[in-house]
Amino acid sequence: MRILPRWSVGLLVLVGLSSGAAVRGDAESVRVSVAVDPAVVIENIPEDFLGFGYESSAVARSGYFSPANVALVQLYRTLATHGLIRIGGNISDHTQFVADGVAEGRPESQTTVINRQSLRDLGAFLRATGWKAIWGLNLGSGSAAEAAEEASAVSAALGDRLDCFQIGNEVDQLPRFHGDYDAYHAAFLTYKAAIRALLPGAAFSGPDVASHVDWAVKFAAVEAADLRYMTMHYYRTGAKKPNATVEALLQTDPNLDAKLELLRQASRSSSVDYRIVETNSFYGGGKPGVSDRFASALWSLDYLFRLAAAESRGVNLETDINQLGWVSHYSPIFRDEAGHLIARPSYYAMLAFSLAGRGKLISARTNQPDINLTAYATIDPQGALWLTIINKDLQRAATVEVALPVGYAEADAFRLSAPDVNSSEHVTLGGTEVAADGTWGVGRLEAVPTGGGVATLSVPLASAVLVRCSQPGAGR
Repeated sequence: MRILPRWSVGLLVLVGLSSGAAVRGDAESVRVSVAVDPAVVIENIPEDFLGFGYESSAVARSGYFSPANVALVQLYRTLATHGLIRIGGNISDHTQFVADGVAEGRPESQTTVINRQSLRDLGAFLRATGWKAIWGLNLGSGSAAEAAEEASAVSAALGDRLDCFQIGNEVDQLPRFHGDYDAYHAAFLTYKAAIRALLPGAAFSGPDVASHVDWAVKFAAVEAADLRYMTMHYYRTGAKKPNATVEALLQTDPNLDAKLELLRQASRSSSVDYRIVETNSFYGGGKPGVSDRFASALWSLDYLFRLAAAESRGVNLETDINQLGWVSHYSPIFRDEAGHLIARPSYYAMLAFSLAGRGKLISARTNQPDINLTAYATIDPQGALWLTIINKDLQRAATVEVALPVGYAEADAFRLSAPDVNSSEHVTLGGTEVAADGTWGVGRLEAVPTGGGVATLSVPLASAVLVRCSQPGAGR
């Protein structure tokens, strides 16, 4: 097996077959053209764009966040050497820090206890991965003095691996405020003052709302000079809702686009970046048979690029134990009852983004036929051009013609595949799966023929293609 460094990758194809149509060749095919313009830069994608989100109870689990958990360390490093995790969720508003107490993670109906050793283990884990953390403090059932004590302990244990603090989770839904933004903001200022009394250099993000974009806009306007990120959550819908289906997940959510546009405008006007710090397919732990299937890889990959195109600073996909006390179906890194870690389909989407979602996001336009297809383009730090084409259509394949910009003539390829769009297992990238120890490497490469400045690609239904083009003689 030939193992390539991540920067040398060429064309990535995610293939999820629906009802075997693409294999039999009987799926309707639509011709699509894509035009790329390297001169139009949409956004510079940050190195720590990718991230995971955890409930605070995950930190109370002995041995999970630890350098000794070598598989988890490797799964992080396989994605990126720089990333950002967010510790919080509903559990953060039901968490106590007891320095020498017994750590115990509990569901939100009870109280989770985190101790000094829990924090030391987390700090050591972050140093082993090279990642940083956002830490959520208890605004729902704690006090400002307790939050300050916890913040001081977190800062001591995490050191330079601490990115910032959040005060409260989904504050627009906390019962103590009854939807009153001014009451929330007053409480935030009280907590911040108590923390700053112990940690003068503490950094903060917020307001960490569930859905009220207007709260984020107001918050950024008054806290801009003292704010790391505006933060918000997003889920497509609830796991128990009738529309929690593969078909609905793969359709564009106009409500998301509207919210992202408001956040982008607020970010530009306040000069404060925004980040979606808690998100995944369906709230309530995801829906089995949808959130844990290959369809989630297609949704996740498109979602990551959609956020980057909307100038988001990054995204934290929820994973592992949820507020109800069990491991969520949507977890990119799933932990089974024996404690084994499994890279689920959405992890492969994150891995794909780690290849093609680097550097400058540039303009990519399609002729927008009657097909559920999106296209994104980047120029990576090595100067290679990447084009990501995601066909979320469950009935139509696509033949895509890409007019290559001047100077780009060579392309390489490898594939991410699964037996079916509904598959939860046997997903491979470049002919290989992510190994049990968290490592991954390319098994095979394909040369992509180009001629006359045009690359022609087949994009099966429910699949995606990432093309890496290099200049002649630049190497692959």
